[in-house]
Amino acid sequence: MFVYTFFIRLYHFIVSCAAPINEKAKLFSEGRKNLLLKISNELTSNSKNNIWIHCSSLGEFEQGRPLIEQLKKNHPQFSIVLTFFSPSGYEQRKNYELADFVFYLPADTKKNANEFIRLIQPKLVVFVKYEFWLNYLNQLHKNNIPTFLISALFREDQHFFKWYGSIFKRTLFYYQHLFVQNQVSLSILQQHDIKNCSIAGDTRLDRVIEIAKQPKKFPVIEEHIKNKKVIVAGSSWPKDEEFIVSTFDRLKNKHNDLLLIIAPHEINKTSIEHLSKRISETENKLTHQLFTKGIQPKPTDIIIIDTIGVLASVYQYADMAIIGGGFGSGIHNTTEALVYGMPVAFGPNYKKFKEAIEAIELNFGFCFTNENELFEFLNNFIQNPETLIQLKSKAKNYIHQNSGSTDKILKFLIEHNYLN
Repeated sequence: MFVYTFFIRLYHFIVSCAAPINEKAKLFSEGRKNLLLKISNELTSNSKNNIWIHCSSLGEFEQGRPLIEQLKKNHPQFSIVLTFFSPSGYEQRKNYELADFVFYLPADTKKNANEFIRLIQPKLVVFVKYEFWLNYLNQLHKNNIPTFLISALFREDQHFFKWYGSIFKRTLFYYQHLFVQNQVSLSILQQHDIKNCSIAGDTRLDRVIEIAKQPKKFPVIEEHIKNKKVIVAGSSWPKDEEFIVSTFDRLKNKHNDLLLIIAPHEINKTSIEHLSKRISETENKLTHQLFTKGIQPKPTDIIIIDTIGVLASVYQYADMAIIGGGFGSGIHNTTEALVYGMPVAFGPNYKKFKEAIEAIELNFGFCFTNENELFEFLNNFIQNPETLIQLKSKAKNYIHQNSGSTDKILKFLIEHNYLN
């Protein structure tokens, strides 16, 4: 544990050193200055009936959100203490109306864990997906505070199950229950004698279904999609955009009635300028407009979504989707697109993601590794609209058939008297 804590301290020190030159590092470090004092001052004297929900970042928050909403609706006697590890989650959701308190997670040292738990005195704790903070889990276990992991995924190659991972594996027994997404995860845990687990699915599916019921409408986009096939590229990175822009340029030689909407993962001046330059240098001299500029009524080939928080609703306009991240650390959320019923394409780094694997198995998900493969994927559906219609129904059904995770988790908590 000493070595683990040393590396936690080292990580925070390195981030603080990077703060003067990196905006995310700056937010990460400044958000944790005098954090425990801030928490002590913000907590009210009557805020002792707390449920602590921790999310790493914005994606995990979207998985935890359906549970928060149901807790606030059906169990209003509890206060929600919401914490984030990353600035991207905290800065976007620090004013989330259904959380009574929103904080950064203090660094995972034994001292911080003891003090944070003493301050918030949680009745129960929910960690989302991949959160395994050893000092926090140890202190929660020692204090007999029921702790749960939801929407979890496990693989045999994870550090828990390596020869050097015994200290991490031990903490899996500290959870009162682990709610996993699939049979593979359940089998792996059971093979390692971890029995406090069951399949509940992914709470994120409940969230995307709710969004799809009443998506935001964007008249400025609707003006440009009349009688056009629409391709939405969501959470794209520069490597994705190389293929996306060049492929779309080729498609425009064959099909004039196309519109591309790109929502880059990084929304900053540099990334937007880089993407704009790439578009302007295409063979067909493709045109583009920025979403935040209001989008002019004149025709355009590409719309760039240069703001955060709208992508999940923008997918409603798509006929086909490209999910970014597959040429980096891993693809982003496929379910936000699938819920509207459309085939999705993504780069090769998708094998840690259950929905992507199953989408490929069911033929509405496609992996591409180069421009030609992406071109064939998109061109096939443009030329064969009847195939596109068939897959739309299949994709929608997949999402709805796998929903209901939040209800399963709540049922367990109620039946075992954790919400009394």
